[in-house]
Amino acid sequence: MVRLPKTLCVLMLIGIAEGGAVFDTDLGDLCYSCTCSADKTIIDCSHRGLTELPDGFGTQVTRLNISHNEIATFPESIKKFSNLLSLDLSGNRLNELPRDALQNLTVLEELNLSRNFFEAWISLNPNEVFRPATNLKTLDLSHNKFSTMGNLANQELIISSSLETLILENCEIDSIHGRSPLSGLINIKTLRLHSNPLMRIQSLISSTLKSLDVSNCALSTINHNELMYLPSLVYLKMSHNYRLELSATAYNLFSDSLKYLDISYCNVLQPNLQGFPNLRRAILNHNMIRFLRSNEFVNNTLLEYIDLSYNNIGSLKSDTFRGLHVIKYLDLSWNEIATIPEDTLLEMPSLTQIKLSRNYLSSVGHLKSNSLTVLDMSSCEISSIGKDSLEGLQSLIDLDLSRNLLTHIPDSISSNTLKYLNLNYNRITFINNYTFFMLPRLAGLSVIGNRFTTIWRRSYFESNPYLERLDLTDNMWRCDCADANMYDFYEFVTLEPSKKEESYNLVCNSPIALIGQTWLEACYFVWNPTEKVPNPDGIIWFITVMIIGLAVCLLLVNCIKRSMQRRLATIQAERERQVEEARDRLRQLRMRAEQEALCNTPDPRDLIAPPSYDEALSMPKLNTSCHSLNETGTGKTKRRRGRRKTKSSGDLLEETERNGDLPVLDDLELSENPNDRRRHRPRREISRYGSHEVAELDQSPGARRRRMSEYNTEYYDAQNGDVMTVEVQAELERPLRPRQRRHSNEELRESDL
Repeated sequence: MVRLPKTLCVLMLIGIAEGGAVFDTDLGDLCYSCTCSADKTIIDCSHRGLTELPDGFGTQVTRLNISHNEIATFPESIKKFSNLLSLDLSGNRLNELPRDALQNLTVLEELNLSRNFFEAWISLNPNEVFRPATNLKTLDLSHNKFSTMGNLANQELIISSSLETLILENCEIDSIHGRSPLSGLINIKTLRLHSNPLMRIQSLISSTLKSLDVSNCALSTINHNELMYLPSLVYLKMSHNYRLELSATAYNLFSDSLKYLDISYCNVLQPNLQGFPNLRRAILNHNMIRFLRSNEFVNNTLLEYIDLSYNNIGSLKSDTFRGLHVIKYLDLSWNEIATIPEDTLLEMPSLTQIKLSRNYLSSVGHLKSNSLTVLDMSSCEISSIGKDSLEGLQSLIDLDLSRNLLTHIPDSISSNTLKYLNLNYNRITFINNYTFFMLPRLAGLSVIGNRFTTIWRRSYFESNPYLERLDLTDNMWRCDCADANMYDFYEFVTLEPSKKEESYNLVCNSPIALIGQTWLEACYFVWNPTEKVPNPDGIIWFITVMIIGLAVCLLLVNCIKRSMQRRLATIQAERERQVEEARDRLRQLRMRAEQEALCNTPDPRDLIAPPSYDEALSMPKLNTSCHSLNETGTGKTKRRRGRRKTKSSGDLLEETERNGDLPVLDDLELSENPNDRRRHRPRREISRYGSHEVAELDQSPGARRRRMSEYNTEYYDAQNGDVMTVEVQAELERPLRPRQRRHSNEELRESDL
């Protein structure tokens, strides 16, 4: 073993790592714009609005999807994906392929070029572009606008030695002419041409073609030799060609290899399948076939499946299906068949299923078949069943007679093999013990939507030990809960282990009080009387629970009541406190008002008007001449309080000047006659003042006198006839002092005025 230096080994590892990094970086650029799988072998760049393939490539990529973008030129970088197996370029703007477009793509198997803008075969370079792809299996050119499959001058339509499937759907191809377009495809197996305005099939030559789809085209006729150049053709689909007719002459279509034929939704008047001896499956539904001739399928001995539904077939003959020895399925539904001969089914010894629904059969005839297992005769207007009508069907398992006009089932209808009987939506009203007596294998019975009223009995099914299912929904059951048979049948149908129907499907339709209720809801307490009658233990427990509940309720009520009382007491105390505070405030306001009233109330003696001039002259004179009455008398003389004395004018003026008060003269009226010395004293009402009349103090004479001191007062001189003005200045800041009352007997002197 050669040992390399460590330095060389390190350099080699670094080089390998750098190479891998470059490779991953290049592929990473592609994966940055697209979606890559974990192993980076599948790349999806669809629906990204690309105009060209992003940079980056890797030889390990096997599937590349760049569909539905804006690519107008075939990407050159695709050549580097040497291991590419699938390439999807659909939904782009390609209109041509370069000759070396698929160079180096030797392992490519699928190429999708659908939904592009190819309009001519020459733009594909069909003789050169597909040759490098030696493993190409599938080519999809659908939804382009080739308009024809005429081969080019001195060129083949397409040359590929490996191509097996060619898809040309919706390519507006209306004709196939010239040399065979398949001559360059030596290994072609499937050709799909459906949804093209193709009117004829001609010049199709291929020894390998197995499947041909020309459905939904505009085919009207097919020549009898159109299929002779396709010796390997197995599958032929020509459905939805609404004008297509098969020739009824001796020159019919023929193909020894054809096994599957679909000519549904066409204008076929006769099957005419004699030319297909190896046919296995024939679909002829939705056509215009009116009748079937004798020995119609005598040459189709290998036919296994025939669908003749949705035609206008009116009758059958006993030898119509002669020769169909291996047929298993026959569909004759949605036709106009009125009768079926008894021996018709005997010509098909392997027939297992036949559909006769939607025909005009009025009764179940005496059919005979040793292999038939499924018979569908629904919606056929059948009104009667023969007692022995099923005896000829030795292997019958499933019989469908739903949606007919049956009113009763004959007694002892017999079949040793019948398991499933469908009688839904008929008019059956009753059954008895012998109705299903001869059906020992019966496992399922369905009578939904009939007219049963009387509850069935368990004894009706004593001879059916294998019965597993009973469908009794949507019937007019009359519920009589007192009937023991109803409870017995309910248990037989709904209880385990042999449960045959769900209880909620059994609904009462009468009497009126029980309409819409299930059997169990209507009769529960009748069927379970012990649950309705109370037992002593239950009563004791009930009473105990009631007592406990009542005690709990009383306790809760008491607690709530106490809580409410405490709350009301708190509210009442708060209210009394607020009332007491309001009373205290009112009492304080009242006392304050009384104090203010006492302070502002004038002396009642001040309210007495001074004497008039005549009264002053008539007053007695004082023995002692003094300046004022306060100076009269000696210390022994006591003045009587509360006694009002008259004052002279001089004394009044002196006192007025001394005290700053002026008598009120507004109400005095002096006589204009100088000889008349009498003065009329105005009436004065002495107001009484109280705490509730504090507001009236502002109108008292003392208040008025104080206001009058602020302005000059005019007096009228009675002797001289002049008006005297006396200026009085109020001493606002001088404190009040007790007034000294004086008693004077002097006459009023003129100097005092």
